[in-house]
Amino acid sequence: MSAHPMLSPSQTTRFRRKLLEWFRANKRDLPWRKQKDWYPVYLAEIILQQTTVEQGLPYYRAFIRRFPHVSALAAADLQEVLKLWQGLGYYARARNMHKAAGILTDRYGGCFPQDYKQALALPGIGPYTAAAILSQAFNRVHAVVDGNVSRVITRLLALEDDIRRADTQKRIQHVAGLLISRKYPGDFNEAMMELGALVCTPRAPLCASCPVSRYCRARDLGKAAQIPYKSPAVPKRRQYHLVMIRERENRILLRQGNDHGLLAGMWGFPVRVVSGKELEQPGKIEQMAPDGLHTKKISPPMRHVYSHIDLKYRVVWLEERPENRDDDKKNLWLARHELEHYPIHKAHLKALHWLDQQMKEAD
Repeated sequence: MSAHPMLSPSQTTRFRRKLLEWFRANKRDLPWRKQKDWYPVYLAEIILQQTTVEQGLPYYRAFIRRFPHVSALAAADLQEVLKLWQGLGYYARARNMHKAAGILTDRYGGCFPQDYKQALALPGIGPYTAAAILSQAFNRVHAVVDGNVSRVITRLLALEDDIRRADTQKRIQHVAGLLISRKYPGDFNEAMMELGALVCTPRAPLCASCPVSRYCRARDLGKAAQIPYKSPAVPKRRQYHLVMIRERENRILLRQGNDHGLLAGMWGFPVRVVSGKELEQPGKIEQMAPDGLHTKKISPPMRHVYSHIDLKYRVVWLEERPENRDDDKKNLWLARHELEHYPIHKAHLKALHWLDQQMKEAD
């Protein structure tokens, strides 16, 4: 069966050859591509989930330096892993990566299972990541489908169905499985992703530079820029917070979040949930300060967008009297430089940077 409604089996073979030739001549010089071991590939694939190569590369380098093999990652304290991950977001990836490292060390002797179902059973490993690791590190024939590959295939087919639909993704996965090179599956998967990243880009695709443009139906129809079609995303849930930075005797209160949820294991400052209307009234915010605390300054509105939450917040800098003692086990009172040792999530890092600026201006 042909992988493409417009291609014969012999054309499909030529498509693979053209794409692989292009990839080997034009691929980016990425550090995990130079390794024979599975671990660098695994590390890169976890870090690059929902992250661009440019953003993820410094994190990859930091992790491979600090944890050069899976047993070192397994032996690390989770807080150290989260601290190194700080700023990358989607912190469940780091927690799952740490948990999986323990399983790989204890159950598989520091090796990655080459069975697809066993790979899928690891924390943080889905169909895409399992296929990517098994094909790149072990030359197993598993087709990878990410956003780049989906875009390449929908344009090859001139497929105008909604790319968010499960049946559309199922068709794309089926075509990817037919297209993949049986001899060089790892290189082929990387070539498809590289083509989407460098040439078959979301906007203004570089069709004139595409090594397989002659096989692209969307190009023939003049529709490459309009494909793929993606229906509007579900609007993110809005939240409004006051981030309370409490200062006492030149120390700042830091507390750890819950053991579950979006920011599990991360550190931050106490939060008060308010309405959007309340957030717009600094005078009212000042009246919300807990008893015994003096409001020194209130920040302008800030914003941080998570995967499903649109957060708008202000920072409230509070001064606490030394005799005011309401400590509990969740609270740490730390000097400013000591905060650098704790993994603080990005929205609260922005709050801390605002505080640094206020302190600098006050000196």
